Amino acid sequence: MNHNLNIERLLNSKTFANKEVLKGLLKYIHEESGKGASLKETDIAIGFFKRGTGFIPGEDTIVRVNIYKLRSLLEKYYSEEAAADEDVIEIPKGSYSLKVKSKENVLKPSSKRRGRREGLKIGIAISLMVNIVLIALLIIGNSKKSTTYNPVWSSYLLSAQPVYITLGDPFFFRVKNKNSPSGSLIVRDIAINSKEDLETYKPKDLLKNESEISELNYPYFSRNNLWPLPQLISTFAKASIETRLQTLSESSIDDIKNNNVVFIANINSFGWMNEFMEKTSLKLFTNPRQIRLYQGKDSKVFTVPEYVKGKYEDYAFLVKLPGSNNNTITLMGDFHPSGLRGLSTFINNKKSLQELEQLSHKKYGHFPEYFEMLVKVTSYNYSDFDTKLVHFKSLE
Repeated sequence: MNHNLNIERLLNSKTFANKEVLKGLLKYIHEESGKGASLKETDIAIGFFKRGTGFIPGEDTIVRVNIYKLRSLLEKYYSEEAAADEDVIEIPKGSYSLKVKSKENVLKPSSKRRGRREGLKIGIAISLMVNIVLIALLIIGNSKKSTTYNPVWSSYLLSAQPVYITLGDPFFFRVKNKNSPSGSLIVRDIAINSKEDLETYKPKDLLKNESEISELNYPYFSRNNLWPLPQLISTFAKASIETRLQTLSESSIDDIKNNNVVFIANINSFGWMNEFMEKTSLKLFTNPRQIRLYQGKDSKVFTVPEYVKGKYEDYAFLVKLPGSNNNTITLMGDFHPSGLRGLSTFINNKKSLQELEQLSHKKYGHFPEYFEMLVKVTSYNYSDFDTKLVHFKSLE
C-alpha cells in the first residue's frame, strides 16, 4: 500500500475540504512520522504551530485541541468516505504519530475491548461531549428534559475550546458642554462606532461651544443582545463547554482569531466585526437600515423602519464562518430587539430546526458546518409572533 497516495486522498477528500489547518497538521505529522520521529506535543507546537521554545503544554492547549479534531475527522473519513478501505491511518490515543492499521482491528474490536471503548466514550462525552449522538442523550444539571441535538451549534459542542460569547456594545462618547445642566452629554451617533471614528468624524455642531469630546469608559448594552443568551448559555452548559462572556470593546482581534466565538449585536454596533460579513452574501447598512442580499448579479433589499410602533417587520441573520486558526466564528445581528428574539426561537424550536435540516439536506446533502441564514420576524411593539426563513446558503 502506498501511504503517500493514501495521505493525498485524505487531503483531497470532502471530509477535509476547507480544513486547511488540519490538513497542514496531518501533512506535517505524516512527514515527521516518515522520518521515524516520535513526535511529542512540544514538537508539534514549535514545529507546526510556531509557538516558540517558551511553549508550556499546561497553559496552551492548541496541540491537544487540534489533534482531537484531527482524530475525529480521520474517524469520519474512514467511516463515511473511505468505508471500503481495508487499512486506515490513525493517530493512536496517547501518541502524536501516524500509524497504519487494519480497519478490522480498528473498527471491529472484541466484545471485551468494545465494552472498554464504549465506557471510555461515555466518560469522554460527559466531559467533552465528543459524540453528537451522546449530546442528545447525556445532559448535566438538574433538568429532567433531554438535550436535543442542534446542528447550528454542533461544531461548538464537538470542540474542546471554550466559547467566547461577545456582545456588541454601542459606542457612546461624552461631550463636556457648559450649556448642559450636568456639564456633559452622553451621545450616541450610529456613524461613530470606535475611538478612531470619533477622532475622524468629530461632530461640528457639538463643538460650537468649544466642547471637549472623549470616549466613554464604560459600556452600554442594547437589549437586542440579551434575547439569545439564556438558550445559548444553557446549550453550552449542558454540554460542559466552558463559556466566557465579554463585550466587543473588551475583546481583541486575537480573541476572535484564536477562539470559538459567538458575536451578538445590534447591526448599528457591529463595529469592526462587520469585516467578517464581507465573506458572505449579506451586506449591512445603517442609514437607511437595510440588509442587502446579493445573489450573482441580482440583489434583494430588506428595509427596516428606524422607529417602530405597532406591527412591523424586522430581519435577523446568523452567519457561521471558519476562523483563521481552526476556530469557528458565529455572527448574530438585527436592528430591533424582536429580530434576535425571533431568530433565537427559530433555531431552538424542534419543528423549525427539522424543516431547516430537511431544506439543507435537500439542497446540499448534509447540514453545512458553515452557512448564512436570514429570517423575517413579524412583530408587534417589540414582541415577535412569527418568524420565517428568507435565505439559507452553505459557506463551505
